[in-house]
Amino acid sequence: MARQLRALLDGVADAIAVRVDRAKESEQRLMDIGDAAKYLGMSTHALRHKAGAGIPCVRIDDKLRFDKRDLDNCVDRAKRQGV
Repeated sequence: MARQLRALLDGVADAIAVRVDRAKESEQRLMDIGDAAKYLGMSTHALRHKAGAGIPCVRIDDKLRFDKRDLDNCVDRAKRQGV
């Protein structure tokens, strides 16, 4: 009985892990300036000022877009540098 329960729980855990991975993959990678500013906890004005200099961005259709991975890397670098 315990072995069957353990197998059932392992199956459920595997199914949950697959769903979490799929959800991460479908998450939007690029953000507009409003979403990126909110993600970083700063104003859009401050982010626009730092865009390209300290925070990587791309311009698509004359609008700034920010890659979530780049934003995460900026936060990680700032933590290590003590900024």
